[in-house]
Amino acid sequence: MYTIQQASLLIEIPASSIRYYEKIDLIPPIKRNEQKHRIFDEQDIELLKLIKCFRSLGMSIEDIRENISTLNLEQEEINTQAILIQHKKKLEEQIDILNSFISEIDQKIIPTLSDTDLK
Repeated sequence: MYTIQQASLLIEIPASSIRYYEKIDLIPPIKRNEQKHRIFDEQDIELLKLIKCFRSLGMSIEDIRENISTLNLEQEEINTQAILIQHKKKLEEQIDILNSFISEIDQKIIPTLSDTDLK
């Protein structure tokens, strides 16, 4: 069992983020001891590590919520590979959109450069 400070150090995310994740129901309510302090078990730690991983990959809180909210963490394994494949597809779509913006910009810049170079 871990305190919030220990969990924060172990996972390398601020305790305030952990509290926020609990407040917005991204993670299930954390068990409390007699003093009402949060106590984290290994399952809680693993879920927080997964959330940290997804956030570092640029996944939004809503996407993370969507992917883990339907899981009963006590009975089901989290299929991280399927979640990552889905996120990769979203990122590839975003890349395509950004590349089209870059192409548009290039089309507007290149004629201007050519006109200037000719003078």
